[in-house]
Amino acid sequence: MSTNKMLDSFHEMSQTMLSTKLEKPLFYKNKFALRFELGPTDISLWADSKRENINEEYFRVASNRAASIFRSAFSQNDEINVCYQIFSDGRQKIRKSDYFFKLFSKLSGKPMVFSEHRDIYRDDLEYKRYCIKRVTISDTYTHDLDEDEIIFTLINSDFGYRGPSLLGQLFLINCTKGLVFHIYDDRGLDLAADNKQPLESIYHEQNSLLLDYDRDYMDSLFARI
Repeated sequence: MSTNKMLDSFHEMSQTMLSTKLEKPLFYKNKFALRFELGPTDISLWADSKRENINEEYFRVASNRAASIFRSAFSQNDEINVCYQIFSDGRQKIRKSDYFFKLFSKLSGKPMVFSEHRDIYRDDLEYKRYCIKRVTISDTYTHDLDEDEIIFTLINSDFGYRGPSLLGQLFLINCTKGLVFHIYDDRGLDLAADNKQPLESIYHEQNSLLLDYDRDYMDSLFARI
């Protein structure tokens, strides 16, 4: 059985056959999606005018916002698939030494599949060896995850000197609710689904954190008249 077929098999067993595209930007790649603002606009990212020291209050607020949205999207017993991927020119690989495996070390006994995806971003790749390398961990539940450490790591994406960070993209698939959670960096977070239903209550619950730039589109999908 090919690696991709094995991955499909895992997805079928855990009822995760979503058509949601696991691509950045998740919000713009999927019809039914929400985009949230994590980094507060009223708090400076920098603690000084020379931009030499970051403002930890900015990251505290961003982390708290991400945690609040996570709690709206996940219940403790929801079934989860963890997907981590990197863009590769054929040489780069996901290695067991990558921080991803330390971050999810408690899931080391769970089913894990490595796969390649060559058409995930575009169909006209200049070189056929270009692809997405992905690892998927299944048969996992929200209570297995350390969401605080996950959020801290993802918000550090552009600021690795604050602490650990991931070089690739991390998607948490909520198989129970049928949605995908993705923190793209300290600025924001996307949720996507195959239909409106999994996102409607979150739209209302976390409305104050929606990114104003895309609010009109989200209102057109979810606002109740």
